[in-house]
Amino acid sequence: MLALAGLLFFQYSIQHGLITPPMRVVLGLGVGIFSLAASEWLRPRGYRSTPEGLAGAGVVVLYAAIWAGHSLYHLIPMGLAFALMILVTAACGLLAVRHESQLVAVLGLLGGFATPLLLRSDADRPIGLFGYVLLLDLGLLAVGRRKRWPWLGLLGLLGTVLLQGLWIGVRMGPDRLPLGLGILGVFAVVFTASGFLADDGEREVSRLGQAGGILVPFLFSIYFAARVDLGPHLWPVAILLAILSAGASWVGRKQRTPWLGLAAAAGSVGVLAVWQLRARSSEASAWESVAIAVGLAALSHLFVELDPDPAGMEGPAPAAMVSAGGFLVILVLAAAASSATAPRTWLCGWLALSVLLYRHAAFPERETLQLAAALGVAGGLSLELVIHGESPSFPPIGLFLGVSVAVAALAQVAALVRRGAEVRKFADYGAAALAGVLSLSLAVSSAIPRLGPGLALGVPLVLGVLVLLAAARRGAGILSLGALVSTAAVHVAWTWSRPDLPADPAQARVALVIVFASAAVWVLWPFVAGRALQADRVAWYAAALAGPVWFFPAKRLWSVGVGSGSIGLLPILLGALALAAAEGARRAPVRDESVRKGALVGFAAVAICFASVAIPLQLEKSWITIGWAIEGLALIALWRRLDHAGLKWLALAHLAAATVRLFPTAALLDSYPRSGTPFLNWVLYTYLVPAAALFASARLLAPDEAGRARAWERELYAAGRPAGAVGATIAGIFVVFVWINLAIADWFAEGPHLTLRFGRSPARDLTVSIAWVVYALTLLGFGMIRASSGLRWLSLGFLVVTIGKVFLYDLGELRDLYRVVSLVGLAISLLLVSLLYQRFVFRRKPGETP
Repeated sequence: MLALAGLLFFQYSIQHGLITPPMRVVLGLGVGIFSLAASEWLRPRGYRSTPEGLAGAGVVVLYAAIWAGHSLYHLIPMGLAFALMILVTAACGLLAVRHESQLVAVLGLLGGFATPLLLRSDADRPIGLFGYVLLLDLGLLAVGRRKRWPWLGLLGLLGTVLLQGLWIGVRMGPDRLPLGLGILGVFAVVFTASGFLADDGEREVSRLGQAGGILVPFLFSIYFAARVDLGPHLWPVAILLAILSAGASWVGRKQRTPWLGLAAAAGSVGVLAVWQLRARSSEASAWESVAIAVGLAALSHLFVELDPDPAGMEGPAPAAMVSAGGFLVILVLAAAASSATAPRTWLCGWLALSVLLYRHAAFPERETLQLAAALGVAGGLSLELVIHGESPSFPPIGLFLGVSVAVAALAQVAALVRRGAEVRKFADYGAAALAGVLSLSLAVSSAIPRLGPGLALGVPLVLGVLVLLAAARRGAGILSLGALVSTAAVHVAWTWSRPDLPADPAQARVALVIVFASAAVWVLWPFVAGRALQADRVAWYAAALAGPVWFFPAKRLWSVGVGSGSIGLLPILLGALALAAAEGARRAPVRDESVRKGALVGFAAVAICFASVAIPLQLEKSWITIGWAIEGLALIALWRRLDHAGLKWLALAHLAAATVRLFPTAALLDSYPRSGTPFLNWVLYTYLVPAAALFASARLLAPDEAGRARAWERELYAAGRPAGAVGATIAGIFVVFVWINLAIADWFAEGPHLTLRFGRSPARDLTVSIAWVVYALTLLGFGMIRASSGLRWLSLGFLVVTIGKVFLYDLGELRDLYRVVSLVGLAISLLLVSLLYQRFVFRRKPGETP
């Protein structure tokens, strides 16, 4: 209250001119000194609150008087005013220590930090300013240490950060950057050291101040990295980051606060990320980024070498992982965003950081770091190829691919020399992932189509073999399957992205040899890779799929390089390879008979598929549809010998696909010109060969399909009916019905192509109706012979549809007595049909199938 009264009195005197400026300053100084003296006089006499209030009021009045004497009235020079305020602050500290007055201590702290703000001038004197702040902080820390007030250090840190922020944001220019970094470093050392002097009871609060002293400079460093005017280099800031990171890791180790090193690592990563966003793309800046990233990551990793045992958050491991992994991601993204820098610069950084991660993975429970490192390098190389493959600064594509293969091979070597089962396992996975990702990047790169077959197809084959090596060591068939997909994807992409291939049959022949070699490698790999891989059924599946996968690029290459006249030989060769593999699987030393059976089924199914494709492929007309139908029948026959549910469903899928493709679309009908021979033409075998395959498949399925149902198929076969056989029969009936209509349409058609016309044509309409009736009666006959009510019901359905067509459509063109006679004939026909169906259809005999 006394301070408030003094301030109001000064305000009143100024407004009314009662006291001159010099008198106001002198009076203020006198009131302040008197208040301090009065507080000292009252304190020994048993008073507690009153002396505290007087001392606080005196301090406030003294600060106000000195500030007014300098800033308002210009009566006190800057130096003298600064010295007087320091004197007041020191007096506050002494009084606070002597009388254990926290109020006086807080007022002294506020006044001390307010002094530079109250007495600011246009001159920039950072050394004097922060020298004063340093002395003030040392005093505050000393008072806090002596009186056990650790919060005093926290308040001092806040005040220091405020003044640092104001000076850096307002005053500091590019020429003062080293000075600013030095100021941040000095205060970080002061507050870090203060944390070691705290007693046990004050340790938690002191550690907060210690952590703040180390980590706050990282925020300023991010600001420095974002300022373009501070220059093109990050070296000065990086030196401070190195000192702070080392200090944070050392303090974290000593104080058992490992999160401090983790926070410092995250801060360093953030600084480089911000600088990389605004840095100009150049070779020099790239090397600078690489050197800083590797240096800071190595510094964090040094503490892992000193303390390797803690595997979780209790040691320096998290900081090292964040540092190396974070910098690796930044360098990969920086390379992707930079088109002016050669890939070799970034590759050096990726490899160096990966080496740190691989070394770190040798310690317990950190094995997965190898996989992260391999994916980082693979991602960097892949992005370089995909994004910058056409850039002028990009190296020769052959050289780049050679280096990529060398890096993938280096990962294989690293996996071979690893010690420990878990460490070696993830090293193998990392090596496989690196080669697989590099291979997939070739499939989407725009630079690949302009390459010859040696590089475009040979490099992915080599990368795929590297993955197969890892698969053999691990006994992991999934890696073989992944290698198959990645390698074949590149081969398919290159083959179909070369529209100029027909102009160079020699290249097509070279590519065909590589494609055949690739298929042979995957087919034969389980036989040469050892028992570990032979025990994995997925490896056998990958081997079986190799032929079908490479068949499609091989078909185009064969047509260009060898000629389509012998195209049927292609599936025969691939089928022979699969058949030989099936015989090898029968003799292979596979302990698990279920795995052996799966291999036999896979290879035999592929051999059958190729054999069934060869003839229709050579004939050309609708070869895919016919081939699928024959494949389905052959697979059903194999299923009869080898009870494997996958064979049955694969066969049904082929049959269903063939049935769908036989739907009479315009694309199908316009594919081939009309033949001069009615009925005996390409439409006949295109439809009736698949129909025969469907009926034969149904015949083979019916006896055993329901009885062989697996547990997961029980619901489908709950009624005991052979669902697949029924579906194949219905599909066959549909296909034959479509052929009947197409054959009639071809008989009456005109022009070079078969077309479906829906206009009025009495002769054609009558022929269709007669054919439908004959077809319905034929189904009735088969239904009676096979004692199948299902076929009889289908015949009834066809007959009803035919009668409706005749009644509603065909008779619409007749007039007068012709219409009467036709209706009488239709009525008599309906009566006869009803008698026939009542006599032979709806009366079910004992033992008759539904």
